[in-house]
Amino acid sequence: MSLTLITGATSDIGLALIKRLSAQPDPPTILAHANEGASRLHPAIRQLQADFTNPKSVQTLADHILTDHGCPTQIVHLPGLKLVYERFSKFNWDHFQTDLQIQVQSAVILLKRFLPLMAKQPESNPRIVFVSSSVTRGVPPRYMSMYTTVKYAQLGLMRALASEYSQTAISINAVCPGMVDTRFLENIPDSVKEMSAAAIPRGRNATPDDVVDAIEFLLSPKAAYITGIELPVTGGAVY
Repeated sequence: MSLTLITGATSDIGLALIKRLSAQPDPPTILAHANEGASRLHPAIRQLQADFTNPKSVQTLADHILTDHGCPTQIVHLPGLKLVYERFSKFNWDHFQTDLQIQVQSAVILLKRFLPLMAKQPESNPRIVFVSSSVTRGVPPRYMSMYTTVKYAQLGLMRALASEYSQTAISINAVCPGMVDTRFLENIPDSVKEMSAAAIPRGRNATPDDVVDAIEFLLSPKAAYITGIELPVTGGAVY
């Protein structure tokens, strides 16, 4: 049976993904990392807690998973701080470092532990999916220098790992959505969200289900020959 680890599982995208995977005919066992908002998860979901700003806490999480559940066969990595919309002159170093720890450092620690083991289990359909962002494609949006820099670092990690593990059965990819209507945007002015929607050929921002469609495909056997890609989920705004 597949063992799927979802980090940042109490985000709107994480919850939508859990609902989708749980509805499959042969659903995987789901391990849901939920440092906050664990009450939003169904009681049947195996809930795991770790402070992703603390390397020791992340390492302890990896140890706990291996001891109690075994090595994950699929990992979806989507934790992050809520988006901050600020000019570069107000670049907040503490916020940036914290987000870098949550989105990139934690992934390095977890994957350093899991990837060598996943590579030895080619029959398990091993998959890694990062939930990145369309800010890494084309011209980045203004006033998002902290977030954009973190996402480029995450993208670099994804590409490096995809290259290093290209001769194994592991597929390592990223989904790159545009603006998604979730709680992640609570600190963004409504006018910015409206302008984003108006600029998208589809005429609206993405929904969590739009993003989950892409994640589900990259986790599936149909994506076995796909690795190292950024799959844009942008309604035609970015290719």
